Amino acid sequence: MPEKHEHTGVRDLSRRDVLEWLGKGAVLALGTDLIAACAYAAVAPKGLSFQPGTGRGGVFAKWPVRTVDTQDLVSILARWRLEIRGLVEEPRSYTFSEILTLPRTDQVKDFHCVEGWSVYDVPWNGVALSDILQRSRPTKKATHINIRTFGGQYNDSLPLSVAMESRTMLAYGVAGSTLPLDHGFPLRVVVPRLFGYKNAKYVERLELADKPLIGYWVAAGYDLTGLVPKNRLRSGHY
Repeated sequence: MPEKHEHTGVRDLSRRDVLEWLGKGAVLALGTDLIAACAYAAVAPKGLSFQPGTGRGGVFAKWPVRTVDTQDLVSILARWRLEIRGLVEEPRSYTFSEILTLPRTDQVKDFHCVEGWSVYDVPWNGVALSDILQRSRPTKKATHINIRTFGGQYNDSLPLSVAMESRTMLAYGVAGSTLPLDHGFPLRVVVPRLFGYKNAKYVERLELADKPLIGYWVAAGYDLTGLVPKNRLRSGHY
């Protein structure tokens, strides 16, 4: 049996725990490594090393980490689910493996920070946010989507109209591997035309509401809309 820590309430995770959380067919490599990873997990000794993407090389080589809420992987794995609640006709709950069974969208878009730097051509993997929301059927009173995040630090909101745009997504991967922990594993919002602080990390609950939630960065003085100036947007990359 996994050991439970009294001071945190979080269990040490065995190989079996990890596999149960991921579910059949859901692994860290999103592409051709999937079968090999499953086979390894099935025979690996207890204490399987389970890590999201490394966050090194490629687009991450010059991607600074801006994190006020350092996450613990074991805590996430022990209880994470994506919840859809609020002004919807059909509340839903998804495991990570169920998210991976939804129609996948891949897009190469730029990521812009309000500090002035950008990361070009990020190859995101994930699911259209509109797809997730339409499955729960927002009511006519819903005007915003309030994003609750694991740990509660990165809570934010988007107008429902922005959430339903075709390029707005819930990303679970970059370049075919799951998100690095520092970059929002297991899910983060991606809105290419908005600054990174509006691209909330560690998403675990989406609440449809009739008014916006004032998140961490907006409460700290950043603009609620988070629009990237047009002179920083590259045609076809947002």
